[in-house]
This record gives sequence, C-alpha cells and structure tokens, in this order.
Amino acid sequence: MTPVPVPPVAKREPTIHAYNSGVPDDYHWLKDTTKGSKKDDVLEYVKAENEYTKAVEFTPNAELSETIYKEIVGRIQETDQQVPYFKNGFWYYTRTVEGQQYPIYCRRCESMEADEEIYFNPNDMKEEYISVGTLAVSKSGKLLAYSLDTDGSEAYKISVKNLETGEILADTISKCSPSIVWDTEDKAFYYQSQDDLFRADKLYKHVLGSDPKDDEMLHHNDDEKFFAFIGKSGSGRFLILGMSSPQTTEFHYLDLETPGATLKCFTPRQHGHRYSIDHRGDYFLILTDGGGPFLNGKVQKVGINDTSRELWQDVLPYNPYHETSDVSCFANFIVLQERVDGNNRIRVIESLDNPESSYLIPFDAEFFAAYMSQSSVQDFNSDSFRLTFHSPLTPTKTLEYNVKTKEFTLLKQQEVPSGFDASEYTLRRVHVPIPEELRVKAPHDTPVAEAVPVTLVYKTALFKSDNTNKVHLYGYGSYGIPMDPYFSPAFPSLIDRGIVYAIAHIRGGGDLGRGWYETGKFLNKKNTFYDFVNSAKYLVEQGITQHQLITLEGGSAGGLLIGASLNLKPDVAVAAIASVPFVDVINTMMDPTLPLTVAEYEEWGNPNEKEYFDYMLSYSPYDNIKANTKYPSILAKGGLFDPRVGYWEPAKWIAKLRASNTNGAEDDPHKSTFIFDCKMGSGHFGSSGRYARFKEKASEYAFIVTQLEASEKRLAAAARKWNKTTTTTTTTVTIGGVTASTKTVVNTVFTRIN
Repeated sequence: MTPVPVPPVAKREPTIHAYNSGVPDDYHWLKDTTKGSKKDDVLEYVKAENEYTKAVEFTPNAELSETIYKEIVGRIQETDQQVPYFKNGFWYYTRTVEGQQYPIYCRRCESMEADEEIYFNPNDMKEEYISVGTLAVSKSGKLLAYSLDTDGSEAYKISVKNLETGEILADTISKCSPSIVWDTEDKAFYYQSQDDLFRADKLYKHVLGSDPKDDEMLHHNDDEKFFAFIGKSGSGRFLILGMSSPQTTEFHYLDLETPGATLKCFTPRQHGHRYSIDHRGDYFLILTDGGGPFLNGKVQKVGINDTSRELWQDVLPYNPYHETSDVSCFANFIVLQERVDGNNRIRVIESLDNPESSYLIPFDAEFFAAYMSQSSVQDFNSDSFRLTFHSPLTPTKTLEYNVKTKEFTLLKQQEVPSGFDASEYTLRRVHVPIPEELRVKAPHDTPVAEAVPVTLVYKTALFKSDNTNKVHLYGYGSYGIPMDPYFSPAFPSLIDRGIVYAIAHIRGGGDLGRGWYETGKFLNKKNTFYDFVNSAKYLVEQGITQHQLITLEGGSAGGLLIGASLNLKPDVAVAAIASVPFVDVINTMMDPTLPLTVAEYEEWGNPNEKEYFDYMLSYSPYDNIKANTKYPSILAKGGLFDPRVGYWEPAKWIAKLRASNTNGAEDDPHKSTFIFDCKMGSGHFGSSGRYARFKEKASEYAFIVTQLEASEKRLAAAARKWNKTTTTTTTTVTIGGVTASTKTVVNTVFTRIN
C-alpha cells in the first residue's frame, strides 16, 4: 500500500515582529529578501513543499492535467501570424511557430511581398525565463534597442543591436525599467534606471558609443510613493514622462523634434489630482479628475506653448455615469476609452470644437470588452484606427474602424482549431444586491451601483435547473482594475465539464467606474470581501449551486480576496486557488524596504497610523485564520523571485493553516489539503513561455475539476442514503359555486435508507 504523503511541518520560531507591529509571527524565518540564492533552511523547506504538492496533487492528476493541456493547445493556432502594421518604411508583425514558446519578431521592407527579416527571436535564447520589455526600432530602422528580464525580478537589461550587421553594440545598461524611447536621429535613446526597490527613479539620455556612467540625468523621481514611466505621444513628437501614485499623477514632456529642447513639467503634482496627456497639432489633450470633482474623468485641452492649469478648456461636458479611462490622439480625431454599464466602450470625437461630434461606437453584444490597440500599431495620420473586441463567447477580433465611413473592417479573427460554437453556450449577468449596511457613498457624490454584477458563462445543455451546478468563481477587486469578460482558450476546459465559470465584479475593482473602486479601498476595503462572499451566497440562494460545489480563484491582490473571504466564511467553497497571494498584509505593509510598501499606502492605508493598522489587521488573512475550523482545500502559488508579493507570504500562510487544525476534525473522512507550489525560477507572473503557461493553467484546472467532482460524488452518495417522498395537497374553497381561493401545500418527507 502506497504511504500517504505527509505535508512539511514548518518550524515555529516565536517572533514579535521587528516592525513594531506587536503581532506574533512564528514563521517570520521563512522571509528571505536577498536577491540571489536564499538561506539553506528556506530553500530546503520550499523544496519540501514542492515535493509534497507534486506527490498529493500534480502526480495523481497528471493524466487529467495533460488532457486539459492538450485541450487548451488545441484551441490556439500554434503556427500563426498577427496583423502587420506599417512604420517608417517597414511592415512589422509577430508570428508563432508550433512547438516554440515565444513569438518571433519580423518585418518586411515597404511591402509584405518583400523578404522576411527576423529582427528578434527569443526562442534562440538559452534562459528558461524571458520577458521582453520593449523592442524599440530607431526611426531609420537600422538600430534596435531592447530590454529583457531573464529571472522574473522585473529588473531589465537594455541592449542595442545593429539590424544591418546583426552586431550587438557595447551600449548595455542593467537594472532598468522596460521602456525605451529613441531620439529622431539614431544618436541617443532615453531610459529609466531602477533603485534598490526596483522602482523607476531616474530618467537618463544615453548617447550611443558613450559610457553609461556618463549618461545625462534629466529627471529624478525621489518620492517612493510614485512610479515613473516613459513613452511617446500619439503624434510621436513628444517624449512623455509620467509619475503616478494611486491618488496623484504628474507629467513632463520633451519635444523630440526641437534640438536643445528641455524636459518641462505639464502641471505640478497636487495630492488627489489625477490626469494624463496626449498630443495632436497645437494642443495637448488632457484627461483629468479636476482634483476630485470629475472622479470619472473629464476631457480638456490646452495649447502646447503654455500648459498652465488655468488655461485648460473643456472638450466634452463631464458625465458622472461614464468613466473615461484613456485619451488617444490622431491627426483628425480623438478616441476615448469609456466604461458604460460595466462594459469597456470606445468613443470617437471628430471635432475638438464640437461636442456634438462625439459618439460611442456601437457593438452588437450585451457583455463585451472593446479596447484600442496599442499605440505602436496605429497610424497617427490615418482616418482609421485599430481595436480589439472580445467576450467569453467571442474569440478576439482585430478590427479597423474608419471614422469617416463609420465602418468596421475585420483584420483578423482568433481561430479555434478544435472548434468553438458560441451557440452552445450561455453568457448572462446576475446582480447581487448590496445590503443597506454595506453601502457607502463614493467621493464627490459620484453615482455608484447598489448591486454587484456577476458574469456567468456555461454550456447551455449541461446547466441544471436545480442547485447541483458546479461553479468556479473568480475575483480580484483592487487598484481599480476591471475584470472584463474575455475569451480564453482555457475556459472551455471547465465549462465543457459542466462547470459554470463566474466572474464577480466586486468593489475595489474598476468594473463600474472610479466610484466603484473608491468604495472598496482604504477603510472600505472589507466591502471587497463581503461582495465576493455575498456573490457566492447569492448563487446558492438563487438555486444555482451549493457551497460544496463552489471553487474560488484569485491572484496577487485577488489572493488577498481569497484569504480574507475564507476567514469570513470558511465553508463558502470546497476549494480555492490563490496565486501569488498578498495574505501577510501587516508584516508586508510595515516593511518599507519591500518594493511596493510605501507606494501602496495610498491603496490600503499606512499601518503606521493606528486607525489603518487596526483596520488592516482585522482583515489580514494570515492574522485571522480561525483555528479548529475547517477551511476548503487550497492551492497557493508563488515565485521565488517575485518582487511584488514575496514567496514567503503563501509559504507562511499555508504553514499556519496546517498548524491551526483547519483541515477538518480528526474523524473527518474528507480532510482538506493545503498545498504550496513555488516556481523556483520565475517571479510574479509565473512562466514566460506560452506552452509553460498553458501547463500551469492545466494543472490549476485539474485541481479545480478533481475537487468539484469529488465533492459532487460525496453529495450524491449522501443523497442516496435518504428516500425523498413529496406529496401535494390542493384545497379549494367554493362560495355560491364560485371558487374563492385555492391553497396548495407541498410536503416533502425524507426517510433514511438503511
């Protein structure tokens, strides 16, 4: 008989945390922030966790995982080519080849009939992890500056390649942010260095052939709360430097077409004022919240010669019911990204002087996401622009929209080689009422919804009319990031097995605008967790499912969601996946030496202030585990080099769950399993290659499927132990030969079967 694998037992070293929190932390020893190899005892423990996970999960489910992996791969066009775009004399495109992990970057001179030139191919590299930050081709097309992260740490290295000779130049710069912007003459490029916390802090200009030590520094962002980034305006004329915190932004600009031009501040940062900019002709376009009153974004303009805030002029009146999230400029029109009724929409403005010239582009779908394609593929002087459109039932379409004719051209439809018939599936949305006591006002009286949308996708023929549907519920709910419903080649592997895929669009996310986000952060953060738990409960109350047939999933801040929700209601689900979960809230937010801590004071609050400390401690998953209470089975995932959420957070959480007797009573025949899978060579975003990512997703889905099927069998076995007898009695009262009332009583009796 094969012995049952025994989970690792983490040693306990009583610690009152060093950051003056006063909170006991017996597993603090698992935290090792060194950038290279970890301490021997830490590595030994993490490897033991991986061996246990392999023994109890990955090996037993290997066959199912491989089946799901093949299903996912069968839904992608392995050898494929993306839509080409024209830039400075070349057609650029990427293509993939069956069996290769990464896209190949190609171009053809002047015509797509010309010979193909492969200018960058990550598949030729020996590193196991490869993240391509930026591939920036100079204006002449002769030079390529590119940035790579080869260990998941998000510290990029910039190199320069001569595309005519293939030579890699000596201009190599390490520990950079990914973005690169060329000048107009192939003589220099702009980049950002990183500080010890991997935060972009300084903007430099590097002249080719010079020593990077001599690079000119143009700007120093010395405020740890702000992350900096660079790019080009849509017109290509200006380098744009942005700095942002969750509540405040500041932008600078540099005219690349004017020799000797200097970096200028657009408008100085003011706490609580968020804005962004783009350029066309004589104007900058501005998306601003006005410091708060225009919480969902207002579009304004100002001349390029004087950008003083008092000169900003309205382009459109403010609409508090529509959130505007982005402004993109073209020579003859403006494009806005808006959120309307939970969908990501696109608005066109044909004239800056005529608000009536703006309109929302119509799409023939009820629930969808439409996005502008990235600026690098757009033609600033064209009458058309590119966008992508998708939904859970619509494989991604790449479209071109002509502003003059108001017509779409389909450039590419994502193919599903193994077949996908949307008519076999149902996509709908239910709305979970927010209890009165959990409703809060958004800032500046911004309208906010009173119900949480939950998107459901299922195979129509497999959906049951009773409460025996299996449900996989996904959530995130932080940073104002929306969870737009999209098409994934992985989803059908759950849905085709009779599992309802559900997405809870909870507060703290941006699904219903900025007000939706604001009512789920700071001292309202618990609303995020209440919304998620209530979404699961609502699906049960509506007769769709049972808690024993629900699984949960979330990653990063969504991992916080999973941990906090399980503490609120441990029996809310039968199993959960928490990827790179932010579960050790107090210990992380009390440590200013970690990369994100100070910057995230404006997301969660500053725990050095007692009000925030007490509130954050009250929901921190690691600090609120309910001992001697059964939790569902949990698969926690981490990356050894993750700079955002340290591997030690899921490691400590799983260790404490095991030590708290949360896997079930001694005589429970169906004990929960807590497993931790740590990727030893990657960071926050897991594997970098497409096939490796598919294998990870397949193993996660195998965990979900086996947990749900096992619970389904247990429920069916329990139901067979009882005989169900239902009788219906109808009583009719007649007065003067006329039926006055009818009463029907349904009586159900359960008799145990011995």
